Amino acid sequence: MVVKAIINAIGKSKVKSPEFPIGTKKFTKQESKTLLEEAQSKIEKIQSGEAKAIETVSRGEDYLSVKTSTVAPNLQPKKVGYKVSAPKSSSKKAVDEFMTEEQQILKKANFDGNESDILNFNKINSSDDVLAGIRALGNQYSKSIKKQTRNVVSWKETNELATLLGDNAETLTANLLKLKPGAALNAHEIKAAKNLLINQHQKLQALRTKLLSEGGDTSKNALEFAQQHALTAELTKIYKGVQTETARALNIMKEPTNNSIIKNINLDQLNRKNILMNLGGKDQIIKIAELYGETPGLVNKIKFAEKSIGAKTSDALVEIFLNNILIGPLTHVKNIGGNWIYKAMERSERKIAARMYGGKTIDSVAEYEDVAAAFGEHLAATNMFRAFSQKWKSVKPLSSNPLKTYKNAPGVESQIAGTKFESPVNAFSSDAFGVSKDSVFGKFIDVSGRILTIDRLPYKFLQNADNYFKNSAYQSELYALAFRDTLKEIKMGNLNRKDGADYLASLITNPDEIMTKQAYEAALRRTFQTPLSRRNDVVGDLTGAVQNLKNVKALNPITILSSQYFTFIRTPGNILGAVLERSPGTNRILRSHRDALAKGGADAEIAKAKSVMGWAFMATFVPLGYFGIFSGSDPDVRGRKKYELKKAANKQPKSFRFHNFLTDEIQELTGFTGSKLQLSLNGFEPAVMLAAVAADIGAIIANMQEDFSGWENIHKEFYQFLTAYAVSIGDNLLNTSVLNGAGRLSDLVSNMKMSSNKSEVVAREGKKIISGMVPFTMLLSYFDDLGSEKVKTENYGLVNKDDFRKLNIEFKSMIQKNIPGFENELFLDRDWLGLPVPKFGVVSTMEEHPVNIEAAKIDYSPIKPRKKMMVTAYSIENEELAAELDYGIQVNVPLKENEYAVYAYLVGNHIRADLTELINSADYKNEVDKTAKLESFKDTVETAKINAKEDFKATDLYAAIEARAEIQATEKWMKKQGDLKGLN
Repeated sequence: MVVKAIINAIGKSKVKSPEFPIGTKKFTKQESKTLLEEAQSKIEKIQSGEAKAIETVSRGEDYLSVKTSTVAPNLQPKKVGYKVSAPKSSSKKAVDEFMTEEQQILKKANFDGNESDILNFNKINSSDDVLAGIRALGNQYSKSIKKQTRNVVSWKETNELATLLGDNAETLTANLLKLKPGAALNAHEIKAAKNLLINQHQKLQALRTKLLSEGGDTSKNALEFAQQHALTAELTKIYKGVQTETARALNIMKEPTNNSIIKNINLDQLNRKNILMNLGGKDQIIKIAELYGETPGLVNKIKFAEKSIGAKTSDALVEIFLNNILIGPLTHVKNIGGNWIYKAMERSERKIAARMYGGKTIDSVAEYEDVAAAFGEHLAATNMFRAFSQKWKSVKPLSSNPLKTYKNAPGVESQIAGTKFESPVNAFSSDAFGVSKDSVFGKFIDVSGRILTIDRLPYKFLQNADNYFKNSAYQSELYALAFRDTLKEIKMGNLNRKDGADYLASLITNPDEIMTKQAYEAALRRTFQTPLSRRNDVVGDLTGAVQNLKNVKALNPITILSSQYFTFIRTPGNILGAVLERSPGTNRILRSHRDALAKGGADAEIAKAKSVMGWAFMATFVPLGYFGIFSGSDPDVRGRKKYELKKAANKQPKSFRFHNFLTDEIQELTGFTGSKLQLSLNGFEPAVMLAAVAADIGAIIANMQEDFSGWENIHKEFYQFLTAYAVSIGDNLLNTSVLNGAGRLSDLVSNMKMSSNKSEVVAREGKKIISGMVPFTMLLSYFDDLGSEKVKTENYGLVNKDDFRKLNIEFKSMIQKNIPGFENELFLDRDWLGLPVPKFGVVSTMEEHPVNIEAAKIDYSPIKPRKKMMVTAYSIENEELAAELDYGIQVNVPLKENEYAVYAYLVGNHIRADLTELINSADYKNEVDKTAKLESFKDTVETAKINAKEDFKATDLYAAIEARAEIQATEKWMKKQGDLKGLN
């Protein structure tokens, strides 16, 4: 009975969707194409002004609902029949006596002109506009202010403004004179400057009150507060003498003007919300408003409104770092390729939904809706290429003036706000630092910023590619939704078929609010830019919490650190969401998926189509993972403890692995001499992540089959399977290109826990951070070394040294390893068996040693040789004394790069030789107890390490290590002895 109840509950539909009238015929594929083509011709006429759009059904906020404005009672009484007297003062002392100087200035401010209208956020295009505002307001005051003789200016207003700004009057006067070179300082202009500043802060305070009021925390109010907050800070800079290009400084919070072919005012509202999300979300701005209100005094409020120099510097460093890691051509190939595959997946899902459910109910997707989506996307792509071609023709040929051609080169524009770049775009500029761009220092900052950020070309490439996919997705979704609504109206009898093209054209040229919102969300979804707070699922909750932490104002000065480990949050969060939506079973943990199924109609049908897509990936890649043809995260060697096994096998995530079919000549030419070839698809997300998770399921099943403990333990086996599956999703997310930093953070935490000297770990991590910000290094790393030095290896034969990873412990080596011509001077990085390891690449080769294969089978976890060596010193020596000791002092001596390279090579060679002998011995082969085999492995490795250390002591390098050991031993001994005056 219980089972029957569960089955009935699963199969029971909560709401049955209404169906079309009996006898209603579906549209054929040809009829759908004809309708779209006829509608497009009418769209072109509407856009050219030859025709007008017909009226359509509005689906705004009041769609299918009763307007509350028509039924809500009027709670405001028309007449009050009694008076309320003001309370009498409880003190004879005037309140003014307790006011600060600043408060008195604010209270006495008399506004004679239209101060509240003199500055408009969206009309300020330069600092000159601020000067124009001062002049205009000053002219209004001039008649009521007595003109001074002999150019003598009253200091009253000047002193008051200086008090508000926290400057002295002389400095303020000099700064205001810079706004108007060569002119006398007029009293009415000083008053205008003071009143404008007071007025801007009053506006800000009023917006803060409005935003924090009940019902006032809307996105519109939040953005107004953010804009006013930024404008007030910029005005303050100008008054303090910092000539900023105000329009550029405030540009990030200006809403894009909708100049697209398809006019739609609803885009402005959606862009506003998206801008808010990029600023940290509405809640973050509300917190800023609360802190602003709690900050005492206008001077402190002004300081609050400005970023600290530490925060500005950190933002500039982040911009350098992001542009450096995005400069690689392969990065943009993966970004474009991942978006393109995802586009194909969404179109396929639309097609699946249209074929399975199209036209079945009134709320269903339309039959051949996928055709309409493809039609709209094709038009968008055609229009973008045409616009780009026309703009390019207006640019002078590259041969005539290369620099001018570069500056005027066209790009792909989009009216949909949003970017993957989670950092201020022009952080390394004179504007961002609040320095005059015309000064020597300002020019130095701007030139340095352009050089160090590679003229922001990586950001521009990224943004142009995303704009292309956003525009395509927006128009595709718009055509699909308009087509669905048109077919519904025709089939319901509300619209004649002959008028269908007119109706469809009108919907596309004048989409309603709901349609616009859905198309807008599709554009953000296609490029993984959906604000995390609007995901409405556990992925958005978790990743949004991390993003909010990054946006905390107190952490602004260390954004360079957070960007190292959480470089991108929104993009991987949305990638993970896209994967989970299509993972059968797992998608049930997402509220958004459950809500879509509960809603029914088209939303439920597309959600089910996503599950079908997930099953298709499962059916394809689970068998490939089972047989080891495609890998995900390699769950058998996952985690930090098994990293050395993965490194020794050169297993790269999300890769096809197959027999090396290349001829000997091609192998020698390419360096792919291993027994297997490996094709890595890591970075083409989310499709590859879906494939990787499916492949991991196959690999997990294969591992369970080998270690199956019987049906009596099936519950334990199933638990282990679910655990491994969940871990696999996390691993495949962490090894994506956009989350490499999270793996680094995990390594840093582990090293901090294991190390007795935390400062050394921090210093080493600092070197990595600094080396990662050196411009052009990521681009240079794509080029092969200029030399042709060959190295003889046991596993890959005689191959080019450039094909292998290099050891980089010292700071110089961290930079040098990416520079062709210098890289091969470094030592080879070796695995735990002392063998060189090939570099990461899209195509690479594999040759796994039998010892490594056996270690993985018996669950042995190799430990890499430490970068410190334990040495016992028997003598101490410094400037005060020198003596031999009857006992030894043990110290850990850090190894230099050349010392560690030789030591790791010796240790690995000894381990490889001894373990090879072990696994080929008869006793080991006849042993069936895995635990006994594991213990034999451990004992053999320890013996090999001891022998390797003895061999290392016989080298010339060991004498220098002993000398450093005596220095450390002396320091250690003296700390324990304390005062040495009593010693002879």
